[in-house]
Amino acid sequence: MIALTDASIISLALAFFALGAVAPLFKRNFRVSLPPAMIGSLLTLLAGAYGISREIEGEILFGLLKTEVKIESLNGFFMAFLGLVGLFVSLYFLHYDMKPRHLTFAVAYNGTLASAFLFLAADNLEKLTLSYELIAVFTLALFLSTVPKKGRITARNYIVLTQVFGIIPLLIATSLAYSAVGSVHGLTFEALRKNLGGLPVGVWLLYVLYLFPALVRSGVFPFHTWVPRVYQRLPSPLVPVFIALEGTGVYLSLRIFFETLPRSQVVGYVIAFLGTVSVFATLYSFKEIRLKTKFAYHSVMDVGVSYFALGSALVLSGELGTIALVGAILHTLYQALYKSAIFFGLGAIDHYGEEPNICSLRKLLKGHVITLLISLSAFSMAGVPPLAAFVSKWLIYEASFGTANVYLWAMGLTISFLGLFPLASILQVRRINRLLCKREVERGEIPLYIRSVTGIVALLGFLVAVFPLIVFPWIQHMVRELTGFEIESLSKTFFASPGMAIAVGLLIFSTYVGWRVGKIPTDRVSELLLIFYNMGDILRFTADFFLSEGKKAYLRYVLPVIKVVPKHELPLIRDYDDALDYPVRHLDEAMFMPLIRLFEKLARWGEERSPDMNALISGFAVALALLIILLGVVS
Repeated sequence: MIALTDASIISLALAFFALGAVAPLFKRNFRVSLPPAMIGSLLTLLAGAYGISREIEGEILFGLLKTEVKIESLNGFFMAFLGLVGLFVSLYFLHYDMKPRHLTFAVAYNGTLASAFLFLAADNLEKLTLSYELIAVFTLALFLSTVPKKGRITARNYIVLTQVFGIIPLLIATSLAYSAVGSVHGLTFEALRKNLGGLPVGVWLLYVLYLFPALVRSGVFPFHTWVPRVYQRLPSPLVPVFIALEGTGVYLSLRIFFETLPRSQVVGYVIAFLGTVSVFATLYSFKEIRLKTKFAYHSVMDVGVSYFALGSALVLSGELGTIALVGAILHTLYQALYKSAIFFGLGAIDHYGEEPNICSLRKLLKGHVITLLISLSAFSMAGVPPLAAFVSKWLIYEASFGTANVYLWAMGLTISFLGLFPLASILQVRRINRLLCKREVERGEIPLYIRSVTGIVALLGFLVAVFPLIVFPWIQHMVRELTGFEIESLSKTFFASPGMAIAVGLLIFSTYVGWRVGKIPTDRVSELLLIFYNMGDILRFTADFFLSEGKKAYLRYVLPVIKVVPKHELPLIRDYDDALDYPVRHLDEAMFMPLIRLFEKLARWGEERSPDMNALISGFAVALALLIILLGVVS
């Protein structure tokens, strides 16, 4: 019997991934690489689950590739999830109609799973860096093996981003860590933590260098641009692999900023701020009829929520910080499950040979049980009670609003406001489908494997959310090692502070508002597209409305108080300039007019410039940064 404690299960999993990579040499079909990938993924799942409760430690491979591995609760959790995703994706592809470059796909697919497995298992920073680079290279090959030649520009942008902002900072960080530890073989996380005093530079540089690779891998602002482009071109069933790889970025952040380096509130604020700006990606989905791009933007939003929670956990301490950390881990798990189910469902449209968009969705909506399962996952994404995002956001908001920290309140309120748009977007997909897509379609038969995998993943996401006790013991053990704070019970986690009432109230209110926004009645589709495809127009129309109504209120109610205006002449005053000739009664009009003219100039400037969402998000980022600086100076 093979002993798990000597890390032999890790070597066995890597051996099966290697076998899957070369399998098409014997039969030119990418599907022959899937059974070894399934076994390797199953072993990954078992190794992660075993490592959560009992530590696995040892060495694997040989020669220059000899690697120290250590599986414990933190990386075991993410490893188990990686194995689960790899298992389901491999099952899905057994009956999925696709014509990739067979050998390239087999090497890239198995190489991606193996390098991600090694990234999570490695206890050596040098091998961690090597695994990060292998993930980038194999995912690039996986992309090129499945998309047409016109996708090469997207591939080029992806690899440049991962190299410049991912591997280069990680290589510099590894070199600095080596200078502190003095040994390549002993360059572990623990050794770096104990020898931070030997760094030739300040620790702050390591914070920056390790933050960049984590943001790139997770697709967080400002390195989120690759996510919608890559997800749109990839075959839908492959997207869950990339979503699981987003979790490796979260793992890197937890490993470095919570375990290895001293905890820093400044880093926490930076991470929370970048996560908050990433949440604005949900607004981009309104102008998309391509469903993969639409849900890719929602994926950026969900990862942003996780990073906001991670930052909040660094800023806060004790019980509230632990609650925020639990919320971050749960949200990372939940979003990966329901997004995987959604993209598995979109893969059924791919299987028909059509592009997943709002109109092709009509074929899937016609009489399939899979429709219910995809809808369940979509409403889980939208945070409808008591589904997945509702549960995780409950904890995240409870921690943020349970404190007097004004920065976390500002960012938390922003995220809660933007949280209403996913549900509105989902409802508008259905509405636009009915209005634009009138053609009748026949129900197509979806293969059993596709239906089964989609259904199991959707139900798993539902059960884990409604019954969080399924994973709570694992998370309890992991959080105790990260923070040193013991979570006594699940009920005390969800009802730990008065902020719980605010959190639940905001979630229910945002669900109601999202439902109302999604159900806005329109007689013409053009009006619908005008409203929901350009959020810049929404903000401009809203500003025009308030300025117009404000002018009416000023001329009707305020002007008679500060000016001597006969009642019969009051209806003749149409503008501010018309009131200049009337004498002042009580207050000096100069107190009001400069402010009013300032708002008018700002409105005209916005109308002339017509800022798009990129400009609006950048402006919000600058404004929030200035607010943080101002509040810091005042305090």
